[in-house]
Amino acid sequence: MRFIYIYDPLCGWCYGFTPVVQQLQERSSGNMEFNILSGGMITGDNRHPFSSMKAYIQREHTNVENATGVKFGAAFLEKLLPSEEIMDSEKPSVALTVFKQYQPENAITFAHDMQVALNYNGQSLNNDSTYRSLIKKFSLPEDEFISRLHDENYRYETQQEFQLIQNWGITGFPAAILDTGKQLYLCARGYTPLDKLEETIQNILRENNSL
Repeated sequence: MRFIYIYDPLCGWCYGFTPVVQQLQERSSGNMEFNILSGGMITGDNRHPFSSMKAYIQREHTNVENATGVKFGAAFLEKLLPSEEIMDSEKPSVALTVFKQYQPENAITFAHDMQVALNYNGQSLNNDSTYRSLIKKFSLPEDEFISRLHDENYRYETQQEFQLIQNWGITGFPAAILDTGKQLYLCARGYTPLDKLEETIQNILRENNSL
Protein backbone atom coordinates (compact mmCIF):
# COMPACT_ATOMS: atom_id res chain seq x y z
CA MET A 1 0.00 0.00 0.00
CA ARG A 2 1.34 3.39 -0.97
CA PHE A 3 0.44 6.94 0.06
CA ILE A 4 1.28 9.45 -2.67
CA TYR A 5 1.49 13.06 -1.53
CA ILE A 6 1.17 15.58 -4.36
CA TYR A 7 2.43 19.01 -3.44
CA ASP A 8 4.07 22.13 -4.75
CA PRO A 9 6.97 23.79 -2.92
CA LEU A 10 5.43 27.26 -3.37
CA CYS A 11 1.92 26.29 -2.24
CA GLY A 12 0.98 27.82 1.12
CA TRP A 13 -1.67 25.22 1.91
CA CYS A 14 0.89 22.49 1.14
CA TYR A 15 3.16 24.11 3.75
CA GLY A 16 0.33 23.50 6.21
CA PHE A 17 -0.43 19.97 5.01
CA THR A 18 3.08 18.50 4.93
CA PRO A 19 3.25 18.20 8.76
CA VAL A 20 -0.01 16.20 8.59
CA VAL A 21 1.59 13.81 6.10
CA GLN A 22 4.67 13.57 8.33
CA GLN A 23 2.45 12.62 11.29
CA LEU A 24 0.65 10.04 9.17
CA GLN A 25 4.01 8.60 8.10
CA GLU A 26 5.15 8.35 11.73
CA ARG A 27 1.90 6.69 12.81
CA SER A 28 1.95 4.17 9.97
CA SER A 29 4.96 2.46 11.62
CA GLY A 30 6.34 1.33 8.29
CA ASN A 31 3.12 -0.39 7.20
CA MET A 32 2.64 1.98 4.28
CA GLU A 33 5.07 3.30 1.67
CA PHE A 34 5.15 7.09 1.33
CA ASN A 35 5.98 8.91 -1.89
CA ILE A 36 5.96 12.63 -2.63
CA LEU A 37 5.49 14.11 -6.10
CA SER A 38 5.79 17.73 -7.28
CA GLY A 39 2.85 19.20 -9.15
CA GLY A 40 4.51 22.08 -11.02
CA MET A 41 2.08 24.78 -9.91
CA ILE A 42 4.11 27.78 -11.09
CA THR A 43 6.30 27.08 -14.12
CA GLY A 44 6.95 28.47 -17.59
CA ASP A 45 4.66 31.34 -18.52
CA ASN A 46 3.00 31.19 -15.08
CA ARG A 47 6.13 32.46 -13.34
CA HIS A 48 5.85 35.92 -11.81
CA PRO A 49 7.40 38.07 -9.06
CA PHE A 50 6.40 37.44 -5.46
CA SER A 51 5.22 41.05 -5.31
CA SER A 52 2.42 40.29 -7.77
CA MET A 53 0.95 37.88 -5.17
CA LYS A 54 1.60 40.12 -2.17
CA ALA A 55 -1.99 41.28 -1.54
CA TYR A 56 -3.46 37.80 -1.98
CA ILE A 57 -0.89 36.03 0.24
CA GLN A 58 -1.06 38.67 2.95
CA ARG A 59 -4.82 38.01 3.16
CA GLU A 60 -4.66 34.24 2.78
CA HIS A 61 -1.70 33.36 4.99
CA THR A 62 -3.71 33.91 8.19
CA ASN A 63 -6.31 31.39 6.96
CA VAL A 64 -3.53 28.84 6.45
CA GLU A 65 -2.09 29.59 9.90
CA ASN A 66 -5.45 29.34 11.63
CA ALA A 67 -6.45 26.11 9.89
CA THR A 68 -3.12 24.26 10.02
CA GLY A 69 -1.00 25.68 12.85
CA VAL A 70 2.04 26.55 10.69
CA LYS A 71 3.48 30.06 10.88
CA PHE A 72 4.71 32.40 8.17
CA GLY A 73 7.77 34.39 9.19
CA ALA A 74 8.42 38.10 8.98
CA ALA A 75 11.37 37.40 6.67
CA PHE A 76 8.91 35.97 4.14
CA LEU A 77 5.99 38.38 4.66
CA GLU A 78 7.99 41.60 4.95
CA LYS A 79 11.08 40.98 2.79
CA LEU A 80 10.66 38.21 0.22
CA LEU A 81 6.95 38.72 -0.51
CA PRO A 82 7.20 42.41 -1.53
CA SER A 83 10.30 41.69 -3.68
CA GLU A 84 10.75 41.11 -7.39
CA GLU A 85 12.13 37.61 -6.73
CA ILE A 86 10.53 35.23 -9.23
CA MET A 87 8.11 32.56 -8.05
CA ASP A 88 9.16 29.39 -9.85
CA SER A 89 8.27 25.84 -8.80
CA GLU A 90 10.76 24.13 -11.07
CA LYS A 91 14.07 24.40 -9.21
CA PRO A 92 12.79 23.24 -5.79
CA SER A 93 10.91 20.45 -7.58
CA VAL A 94 14.14 19.35 -9.29
CA ALA A 95 15.85 19.54 -5.89
CA LEU A 96 13.28 17.09 -4.53
CA THR A 97 13.83 14.78 -7.51
CA VAL A 98 17.58 14.84 -6.82
CA PHE A 99 17.05 14.32 -3.09
CA LYS A 100 14.91 11.24 -3.72
CA GLN A 101 17.90 9.61 -5.44
CA TYR A 102 19.77 9.80 -2.14
CA GLN A 103 17.26 9.38 0.68
CA PRO A 104 13.71 8.67 -0.56
CA GLU A 105 12.61 7.79 2.98
CA ASN A 106 13.38 11.38 4.07
CA ALA A 107 11.92 13.12 1.01
CA ILE A 108 8.84 14.46 2.81
CA THR A 109 11.05 15.90 5.57
CA PHE A 110 13.26 17.59 2.97
CA ALA A 111 10.17 18.97 1.19
CA HIS A 112 9.00 20.51 4.46
CA ASP A 113 12.48 21.92 5.12
CA MET A 114 12.23 23.73 1.77
CA GLN A 115 8.81 25.06 2.74
CA VAL A 116 10.09 26.34 6.10
CA ALA A 117 13.11 27.94 4.39
CA LEU A 118 10.76 29.82 2.07
CA ASN A 119 7.70 30.60 4.16
CA TYR A 120 9.31 31.20 7.54
CA ASN A 121 12.94 32.11 6.90
CA GLY A 122 12.26 34.01 3.66
CA GLN A 123 15.02 32.19 1.74
CA SER A 124 14.83 32.04 -2.03
CA LEU A 125 14.36 28.57 -3.52
CA ASN A 126 15.99 29.93 -6.69
CA ASN A 127 19.40 30.09 -4.99
CA ASP A 128 21.87 27.20 -4.83
CA SER A 129 23.02 28.42 -1.41
CA THR A 130 19.61 27.61 0.08
CA TYR A 131 19.99 23.96 -0.90
CA ARG A 132 23.57 23.80 0.32
CA SER A 133 22.36 24.76 3.78
CA LEU A 134 19.30 22.49 3.71
CA ILE A 135 21.13 19.27 2.80
CA LYS A 136 23.75 19.60 5.55
CA LYS A 137 21.53 17.86 8.11
CA PHE A 138 21.17 14.89 5.73
CA SER A 139 24.97 14.67 5.23
CA LEU A 140 24.65 14.72 1.44
CA PRO A 141 27.61 15.62 -0.82
CA GLU A 142 27.02 19.33 -1.47
CA ASP A 143 28.87 19.84 -4.74
CA GLU A 144 27.45 16.66 -6.25
CA PHE A 145 23.91 17.63 -5.19
CA ILE A 146 24.23 21.10 -6.75
CA SER A 147 25.69 19.60 -9.92
CA ARG A 148 22.69 17.27 -10.20
CA LEU A 149 20.37 20.19 -9.47
CA HIS A 150 21.54 21.71 -12.76
CA ASP A 151 21.58 18.41 -14.68
CA GLU A 152 19.13 18.33 -17.58
CA ASN A 153 18.29 14.67 -16.88
CA TYR A 154 16.88 15.52 -13.45
CA ARG A 155 14.99 18.45 -14.93
CA TYR A 156 13.46 16.11 -17.52
CA GLU A 157 12.51 13.59 -14.83
CA THR A 158 10.81 16.38 -12.88
CA GLN A 159 8.92 17.54 -15.97
CA GLN A 160 7.68 13.97 -16.40
CA GLU A 161 6.42 14.09 -12.82
CA PHE A 162 4.49 17.30 -13.59
CA GLN A 163 2.99 15.56 -16.62
CA LEU A 164 1.94 12.53 -14.59
CA ILE A 165 0.06 14.77 -12.16
CA GLN A 166 -1.69 16.47 -15.08
CA ASN A 167 -2.59 13.10 -16.55
CA TRP A 168 -4.18 12.16 -13.25
CA GLY A 169 -6.35 15.27 -13.57
CA ILE A 170 -5.01 16.90 -10.42
CA THR A 171 -4.85 20.67 -10.82
CA GLY A 172 -5.03 21.84 -7.19
CA PHE A 173 -2.58 21.34 -4.34
CA PRO A 174 -2.16 19.73 -1.92
CA ALA A 175 -3.66 16.39 -2.87
CA ALA A 176 -3.04 12.79 -1.89
CA ILE A 177 -3.65 9.43 -3.51
CA LEU A 178 -3.86 6.03 -1.85
CA ASP A 179 -2.55 3.21 -4.03
CA THR A 180 -3.98 -0.05 -2.67
CA GLY A 181 -2.17 -2.12 -5.27
CA LYS A 182 -5.46 -2.64 -7.07
CA GLN A 183 -6.61 0.92 -7.64
CA LEU A 184 -5.72 4.57 -7.05
CA TYR A 185 -8.01 6.51 -4.73
CA LEU A 186 -7.99 10.26 -4.19
CA CYS A 187 -7.91 10.52 -0.39
CA ALA A 188 -7.21 14.25 0.04
CA ARG A 189 -8.05 17.27 -2.04
CA GLY A 190 -6.82 20.44 -0.37
CA TYR A 191 -5.75 20.69 3.27
CA THR A 192 -7.12 17.77 5.28
CA PRO A 193 -6.68 17.34 9.08
CA LEU A 194 -5.02 14.12 10.26
CA ASP A 195 -8.15 12.57 11.78
CA LYS A 196 -10.16 13.17 8.61
CA LEU A 197 -7.33 11.81 6.45
CA GLU A 198 -7.03 8.65 8.54
CA GLU A 199 -10.79 8.17 8.45
CA THR A 200 -10.83 8.48 4.66
CA ILE A 201 -8.00 5.96 4.32
CA GLN A 202 -9.79 3.47 6.58
CA ASN A 203 -12.99 3.86 4.56
CA ILE A 204 -11.08 3.21 1.32
CA LEU A 205 -9.43 0.11 2.80
CA ARG A 206 -12.76 -1.26 4.05
CA GLU A 207 -14.31 -0.68 0.63
CA ASN A 208 -11.31 -2.24 -1.07
CA ASN A 209 -11.40 -5.32 1.16
CA SER A 210 -15.09 -5.86 0.47
CA LEU A 211 -14.56 -5.99 -3.31
